[in-house]
Amino acid sequence: MSTHTVIENLSNFCKANSGDPQIWVNKGTTYHWNRGRDSANGIVNGVVRKLAGIDVSGKQIWVVAGSFKISPEGEILRFTGVPKKTQVQLNAVQETVVQTQTESVTV
Repeated sequence: MSTHTVIENLSNFCKANSGDPQIWVNKGTTYHWNRGRDSANGIVNGVVRKLAGIDVSGKQIWVVAGSFKISPEGEILRFTGVPKKTQVQLNAVQETVVQTQTESVTV
């Protein structure tokens, strides 16, 4: 399992949901994620913003909604705005990919 696979799965989830690899909609709220600095111990960190509105010039206004954290092993530890069920599915997809790759190698 790897953080790269989870980020890729997350991007695919967002693309399917909104057409953009970093934006998704959950319960009528539009969210956007940005990867931040990785920790020295391999944890991937980032910020999650939600769309608060559009100003008079038509520019989107994003406000901080929370954050995300993915372990070095690729487990989503926290991801604001992504339902737990979806987090489990993103991790399950990763495990399936890793399991399939392992089976291919051992055959």
